[in-house]
Amino acid sequence: MPAGLKSRVDSPYAWAIAFSALILTAAGSGALFLVGIAIVPRASEFGIDIASASLPYGLAMLGMGIGGIAMGWLADRVGPFWPAALGSLSIALGGYLVSRSEQFGSIALVYALLFGLLGNAGLVTPLFVTITRWFDERRGVAAAVVGSGQALGGALWPLVFHWSVEGFGWRATYGGYALFAAVLMLPLACVLRRPVPEEPAHQRAAGSVDPAPEPVLGLPPNLVVALLCLAIVGCCIPMSLPLVHLPKYVVERGFDLGQGARILSVAMVVSMGSRITWGFLCDRIGGLQALFIASALQATSLALMAMTSSQWGLYGVAVFFGLGFGGILPCYPVILRTHFPIEGLGWRIGVVLLFGSIGMAVGPELAGRLFAATGDYGFSFAAAVGINLVNLAIVGTLNLRHQRLLREIGRPALA
Repeated sequence: MPAGLKSRVDSPYAWAIAFSALILTAAGSGALFLVGIAIVPRASEFGIDIASASLPYGLAMLGMGIGGIAMGWLADRVGPFWPAALGSLSIALGGYLVSRSEQFGSIALVYALLFGLLGNAGLVTPLFVTITRWFDERRGVAAAVVGSGQALGGALWPLVFHWSVEGFGWRATYGGYALFAAVLMLPLACVLRRPVPEEPAHQRAAGSVDPAPEPVLGLPPNLVVALLCLAIVGCCIPMSLPLVHLPKYVVERGFDLGQGARILSVAMVVSMGSRITWGFLCDRIGGLQALFIASALQATSLALMAMTSSQWGLYGVAVFFGLGFGGILPCYPVILRTHFPIEGLGWRIGVVLLFGSIGMAVGPELAGRLFAATGDYGFSFAAAVGINLVNLAIVGTLNLRHQRLLREIGRPALA
């Protein structure tokens, strides 16, 4: 590869890649936020109960995770353009098909295949893989920019969709979203056509030139990947509960659906802003330390949310929730890029994000079924906090091992 290509690491063009990825993931996330605005509050109109209303969201998250492994593998070999172009086309087609669908089962299938397996899967994992190779000194910040895409979508889409559904109906809203995706996303994917730079020699992880696998944090590499998979399930199940059910939860507290959409938007705006701060923190103290702090804030905010019933209290807790969960997702690609060789990075990120998608799929389903069984979201929040504590135990253990290894080689524990 030409030497000049290597100089593009941390360059202005690298930032163009990062912000293009931000807009692509924000646009693609719209289909997910439509579930909470267009489907969950209208479950009876679709002939389903509230326990099943979040099924399209769960299927999309599951499809995104499964497809992400293949798309990450593909991005390793041909770059991010083709996965992103396929994802953009699939999302546009999916929006059109939902706008024409008559059956809830057809909508769920579109979410699983076009919005999930082919759509967002072509965006999230490939773009995370790519961005970790375009950056060196600001890798954490760049990953946070890409990871802010869904937060940006969450800040904008609930308000836009609530206005559109109320004014034009849910079918017209899906049709308009399909047109928006086709017009914006396909041209933006062309920014990703340039090949990624080669990894700088001084940044190659230990063992990347040796076919024999080296221990990671003193453990077998595949065991660390498995632990990260369990950890991301433990933070994504509780994370996804408010992302889908917060508008409905606000209604249960005596307020209208529009208020619920605004409270969710506040949480997402805060998460988008805080995510950049978490990126700087990743670069300063490392991904494992940053992940532990962010996950602890998320667990605390969920416990407070379950105990809050006033309007301004819900806004305040939404801010706290946004601060916590905003820092979680970008930490995982940074952790993998820091501790593993670049060979196989795509499939490792894909596998971990698959389990994150499983957690994101299970969370709303679990919350909906607990609410249907009890008529109270308190049990859902209690389960979410308990699962979040499992995440903290795993991440805390890995972090302690990392700090011990740093001390053994004479480096500062927070390096």
